[in-house]
Formats: sequence, C-alpha cells, structure tokens
Amino acid sequence: MAGAGAAERGAAQAPAPDAGRLERARWAAGEVLRAARLLAEDAALRRAALLPTALTAAGCAVFAALTVAGDAADGEVTGPGALHVFTVTFVGLASMPPTLLQRQWMRVALEARRALGVPAGEDPFAGQRWPRMVLREWVKALRQAVVVSAGLFPVAMVLAMLPGKLATAAMGAAWAFYWVLVDAFELPLEAIPGPRRGGGAPWYARALQRLGAALWLLRPFRWAGRLLARLTRPWAEEVEFTERHPWETAGFGVAVGAVLAIPAVGFFFRSIAIVAATALNARLEGDGAGEAAARREPFGP
Repeated sequence: MAGAGAAERGAAQAPAPDAGRLERARWAAGEVLRAARLLAEDAALRRAALLPTALTAAGCAVFAALTVAGDAADGEVTGPGALHVFTVTFVGLASMPPTLLQRQWMRVALEARRALGVPAGEDPFAGQRWPRMVLREWVKALRQAVVVSAGLFPVAMVLAMLPGKLATAAMGAAWAFYWVLVDAFELPLEAIPGPRRGGGAPWYARALQRLGAALWLLRPFRWAGRLLARLTRPWAEEVEFTERHPWETAGFGVAVGAVLAIPAVGFFFRSIAIVAATALNARLEGDGAGEAAARREPFGP
C-alpha cells in the first residue's frame, strides 16, 4: 500500500493540449519537485538511488583529494580547494553518460517507473557483458564531450567577433546545460518496453544547415550541421522529445538547475532528474510511439 500511495503522490495530470506555455513549464517544474518527494518517500527507489550516488560522490572526493594533494606537492597552495574541485567534478559528471555505473542508474530508471505506477520497464542491455557496455558508454561520453565543447564552434566564432564576450559565454552555458537535460531523458527513454522510437535530424543541425544554405560564405555552417547530427545520433530520440515539448523541457530545466544548487539535495540531482523525466514522458506521451514531427512546436510565436 505504501508503494501505491507514493505512486499516487508522484502522479500529476499533464496540462491540456491548449494550455499556455507558462502553465506547461510550471507543470514540468512541479514534476521535478514531485520526483524529489517521491524519491524521499519510496524506500526501494531511494535504495536504488543511493548506491550510484554514493559511488559517484566517493569517486569525486578521491579525485578532489588527489588534485589538491598534487597542487600542494607542487607548491600551488593558492589553487582551488578540495570542495570546489569536488563540486565541479560532480556537476561535470552529471552532464555525461553514466559509463561505469550504467547498470546502477538503469535500475533507478526502472524503479522510477514502478514508483510512478507506470508499466514496468526493461533494460535494453540486460545480459550484455560489462566490458562491452562500458566501452559503448565511454564512446558516447567522448562524443558528448566533443558536442558540448565544440558543437557550436562556427556560431561561437561569429559571436566572438562581436563586442564583449557575454553572448559567447551565455550560448556556451546554455548549450552545455541543454545536454545535461538531454542526458536526463536518456535512461528513462531507454527503459521503455519495446523498440526505441528513434528520431530525425535534430533541430540544431537543421538550423545550422539552413544557415549554411543561405549564403555561400556560410557553407561551413552546413557542414557543421551535418557533422553535429552524426555525432549526436545516439540521442536522436531524447533531442526530439525536447523539441516536441520545448516548454515542458524549459520548466524541467529550471527546476533541475534549482535542485542542483541546493546543498545535499544536489547530490541526488541525477536520480531526481531521472524520476522526473520518466514522469514527463509517461504523462506527455504515454510511453507509446510519439506522433513525432506532427506535434513539434518551436520556441517563439
């Protein structure tokens, strides 16, 4: 009965299709808060989240201690402290694929479905040998690192020619955080029973290709769009979800960012994001095949 009660408390009706953008964003932000409460109340979900969270924190603590010790040995006593290194490392790992802890984080996604009262999920990589799975995840992590660091390089080059550096920094921060959100949807969508839905050319690749086709001098943008689409192919479904539901993704992102900034609670950032992303997908798309491009709605009027 406790599990059923938790599932009921974690459930929330999605806004009507004609709901306003602010209402949809506010509802998605509320799903993040409900996910945090569900994680605190559901014992099985909490146990599943504790192991990968603790292992990640331990790894970051060891890395921070070794970094500070190395700086001290080199006489660099003015470098960042252990807490700063730990925090930066922890946040950085939150934006990357789970790699070594993929099975543990997948268990969180499966438990989230149970706690939310949606149909049981499945691990698409069950039975796969651990070394092969880790190799696949590391390749994805490297691809994502390239995408985040240099994915919009042509745009950054153009912005760098403008006075001031604020626009370039803002674009870089927004692009990096967008991939934190995309990564949050990865395991929830992988845990859905049945075949993956897939996705078409991502919105950023289409935008770059349109820009590159507008003028001969801008042709490098077209090439960059094609390369970016190829690099981000493993996340096609997740990216398309954010395009179909841009305002829900925006509300989700604001709330997730707030969770990450809260001391102690931020440690469970990935777990809360997984639960909330599972809820958003279940409420908005019912875990069935999405209507894809027919339901797309771009930002703006």
